[in-house]
Amino acid sequence: MEAIFFVGLDSVSQMKYKTMDHHLLTGLVETWSPQMNTFHLLVGERSIMLQDVLMILGIKIYGPSFVGHLVVGSSRRWLSWPDCCDDLLGQHSDPDILYHDPFNPWITIKFRMGQAYVQICVPLRWLRLTFCRDSYIDLFEMDFWRHMRVYILFLLGCHLLSAILGSEFHLQYFSLMEDIAIFRTYSFGGVVLAHLYREQFEETRSKRANIAWCIYLLQIWAWEHLHVGRPQFHVPFPIQLDGLSIRIR
Repeated sequence: MEAIFFVGLDSVSQMKYKTMDHHLLTGLVETWSPQMNTFHLLVGERSIMLQDVLMILGIKIYGPSFVGHLVVGSSRRWLSWPDCCDDLLGQHSDPDILYHDPFNPWITIKFRMGQAYVQICVPLRWLRLTFCRDSYIDLFEMDFWRHMRVYILFLLGCHLLSAILGSEFHLQYFSLMEDIAIFRTYSFGGVVLAHLYREQFEETRSKRANIAWCIYLLQIWAWEHLHVGRPQFHVPFPIQLDGLSIRIR
């Protein structure tokens, strides 16, 4: 937890699962204007801003832009993305290897990188099966930071920059994790908001069955700014008990 706090994603790691209001989210998507990046509502136009990202997700909105660089190819940092994974993670998903689920040894599965994008995506389930451990105390320093990179990939792939299928994560940002001290200086909020804007624009152009952006951000934002679909909160009220003031929730 101290390491993830150092990176600046500790608030994201503590996000708990909330039941999504699919009708509310679908209704918001249908009111999205790709020309203005705003929701066209009866009360006017509203949109998610960087300040909302900061207050809801608790991630940085200032610093260098979180943009992936072209580091793979001839005469570049790595020859291929599997080479990049071998360097930063110690291994990559090999389609010739049969992996066993540590939670159920009867389940076996094969993985390969980038089933739809020619080896530029890493399977999130492969990360989970390969790097899941009960304790990380006995790891050497190099192995510890490899596991930290995997955890960051999970936070980005499952919460902040989720893909359409939700089973793979694009490796365009992976090279930025080579030096964690530099990685923590990037503005995560900017790329999360840009990703949401872009995916909302794609939603208006096609009939997708799945949503590919930070649903948690949009859900909480809608609850804070719109009265429609907002859950009922039980506000505590004080009572007197033997002269002592207490609050009942």
